[in-house]
Amino acid sequence: MAASSRSRVFIVIGVVLVLALAFAGARFMNVPQAESRALNAWEEVQRQFLMRAYLTQDVIDAVRTVNPTRTDLIDALEARRQQIIAAPLDDAAPRSQESFHAYLAKQEALSAELVRVLDMLQFFPELRIVPPVSTVLGRLAQSESRIVVARSDYVRAADAYNRMVTNIPTRWFAGLVEPDALPLVTNFDTPEAAGS
Repeated sequence: MAASSRSRVFIVIGVVLVLALAFAGARFMNVPQAESRALNAWEEVQRQFLMRAYLTQDVIDAVRTVNPTRTDLIDALEARRQQIIAAPLDDAAPRSQESFHAYLAKQEALSAELVRVLDMLQFFPELRIVPPVSTVLGRLAQSESRIVVARSDYVRAADAYNRMVTNIPTRWFAGLVEPDALPLVTNFDTPEAAGS
């Protein structure tokens, strides 16, 4: 009777181990898919930022319409815009804090110039409703909303991937097949912004 009872215990333990390994293996198979989703979401973030940079030309034209004497603002917008457009897309940025934050610093520099435009337009409320200017402001607001959504989607996808490569047991399986699997960067606060 004791031998029969022990063999049942071993069978139950064996079944539990097999099920646990099967579950962990199935979860591991999701790791490449989760990584792909996160990197696709990052591509969308880059695409939305790039679209904003192209839209900045219309913002520059609106500034020229509203206050052509603001050449300092026009030149700064153009410089930031060209810096972003000229830079290649960096699909590896989420894997490096340094690259990720360097990319974001360029975007933040353009954001700061766009805020200066909005501040300037506060002094010209009657011109903000002129169709070319109001159209550009509406498009800029839509662009900013799309950026917020794209960033949120990326953070959600990257967090799901990060949990898989940092939590046990999927971390073990990921380490067996891809020992260099590292979490993706998800902190959109630039070091300068975080310090202030």
